Amino acid sequence: MTKEILHGYLRYARKCALRLLLCTPLVCFALSSSAKIESLQANIPNALFYDQYSYIIILDEEQQPGQLTDEEFFDKAAKIVFPVNSVELPTDNALLRHLEHTLIPHINSDSLQLVRMVFRGAASPEGPFTVNKQLGEQRVQSLYRFISSRITAPLDEHQFSINADIEDYRSLCIMMRRAGDPDYQLVQSFCDEHLPLQEFVILKDKLQKAKGGQLWSRLLRQYFPDLRAARFVIYLKKYKPVEPVVPIAPVVPINPVKPATPDVQTPPPPVPEPVIPDTLYRRELLSIKTNLLFYGVYMPGYNRWCPIPNVAIEYYPLRGHFTFGASFDCPWWQNYEKHKYFQIRNYQLEARYYLKPAGAAEAVGDYVSYKAPAYSGFYLQAYTHLGLFGICFDADRGWVGEGIGAGLGLGYVVPLSKRGHWRMEFGLQAGYFRCKYDPYQYENPVNPDYRDGLYYYKWTQSPELFKERQYRWDWLGPTRIGITLTYDLLYRRIQKRGVSFKSIERRAAYEE
Repeated sequence: MTKEILHGYLRYARKCALRLLLCTPLVCFALSSSAKIESLQANIPNALFYDQYSYIIILDEEQQPGQLTDEEFFDKAAKIVFPVNSVELPTDNALLRHLEHTLIPHINSDSLQLVRMVFRGAASPEGPFTVNKQLGEQRVQSLYRFISSRITAPLDEHQFSINADIEDYRSLCIMMRRAGDPDYQLVQSFCDEHLPLQEFVILKDKLQKAKGGQLWSRLLRQYFPDLRAARFVIYLKKYKPVEPVVPIAPVVPINPVKPATPDVQTPPPPVPEPVIPDTLYRRELLSIKTNLLFYGVYMPGYNRWCPIPNVAIEYYPLRGHFTFGASFDCPWWQNYEKHKYFQIRNYQLEARYYLKPAGAAEAVGDYVSYKAPAYSGFYLQAYTHLGLFGICFDADRGWVGEGIGAGLGLGYVVPLSKRGHWRMEFGLQAGYFRCKYDPYQYENPVNPDYRDGLYYYKWTQSPELFKERQYRWDWLGPTRIGITLTYDLLYRRIQKRGVSFKSIERRAAYEE
C-alpha cells in the first residue's frame, strides 16, 4: 500500500514537470509579443478611437495626403451649417462642441499635427459666384482658425494646405445620381464641361437657363438646402518634436568688425477682410418719378410760366434687361377773362432696355441681396402716347383736339443715394405725332353782335356741313426731354412673398 502511494506521487510529479517544460516557450513568446505591441502602440495613434470619425484621416510619418474621389469625400466629410449671410461659426453646433471638448484633446494627447483641410460647399450656390467666393473663403478661415488654434502641435506652414471648393457642384451631381434624378445627365454634362476650366459663372448661367428656368428652381428647392454648408475632411500626422540644438559660442576676433545693419523693410499693412453686412437689402419693385424740367415750362402764346405737373411709374422685373413704365402729364391752366387756356392730358406707355442686366447688381450672401439699384446706367426706350388738348391764346385763337404718337428714346440713370433709393435720369425722346383738331373762338363767328359768352368752332358755313376734327397736324422730331427724379416706392422681398415700403429688413427674417 505504501509503495503504490509513492508511485502515484512520482507519476504526478513527472506530469507537472512535463507541463512546465511545454508552457515555458509559450509564456516567453506571449511576453515578447506583448512588449512588441506596446512598442508599436507607442508610435501609432489609437486606431480604434479615430476609426469612428470618417472625416479624420491619420497619415504615417512619411506619408503625404492623397486625393479623395468625389464619392469618398461625400461619404467621409463632416458638415457644418453656417447662419445665413454670416461668416461666424455657430455657437450651438454639436459637432464643434465635440471637436473642442473630446476629439481635439485626444489629438493633442497623441501629439498629432494638422497637415491639410479639404473643404467643399462653403457658400450656397444660388448667389453670384464672386460674392459666394468672398463669403466662402471667410467661412473656411473661421473653421481653420477654430481647429488650428486648439491643436497644440505646431503648424508647419510649408507642409499645411487648404483646398476649398466654394460652390459644391460635384456633391450636387452625386446627390442627383443617387436619387435617380431624371436631369442628372444634363447637370453632369454641364459640370464636366465647365468645372475643369473653372468656368463657374458660365456653368451657373447654363443651369439657370436650362428648361426655361424650371430646372434651377427645382434644384434650389430640392437639393440646395443640403448644399448650404461647409463639408470638410481633416488630415493628421504624428508629430515628432525637434531636439534643441546647443549653439556653439562664436570665436570673437581681436579686432571685431561691426556688422552692417541690414535694411529693415516695413511689412505692408494687412489687407482688411471684406465685411459682410448684417442686413439684407431688398430689390426695387416699383418706383415713382417726376420730370423736373416740366416745372420750368414757359408758354409763349400764354405769355407766362406754366409748370406741367407730371408723374410716372416704372416696374422692375426680378432679372433681365427690360422694365415697363407709364406716365401722365396734366397742365391745366386757364384765365377766362383773358381767354387763355393751356390744358393738356397726355398718357404715355413705355418699355426700356437697360444695357446692364439686373443680375449684375446682385449682392451678398446665401440669399440674394442688393446694395445698389439693379437697373441703372444707359438704356434704350420705345414708347407710345395719347394726348388730349385745349389751347387758347386770346379770344380769336384757340384749338381743341387729340392725337397719338410713338417713337424711341435713350437715357442714363445715376444713383443719388448710397443704397440707390434716389436716382436721377437724363433722357431724350423723338418720334412721330399726329393729331386731329378744330380751331375755335370766343362768341359766335357767324353773328358777332350776338353775345352769349360761349366758345364756338370757327365755322361760317351751313351747320349741317360741319364735322368735328377736320384739320390735321403732323410732327416728326423730338417729343420730350427730361431730367427726372426717381424714388423707389415698393420693394420685392427676397425669399418671401409680398412687397414692402421699407428699404431693409433684418437677416433673422430670412433664416429658415
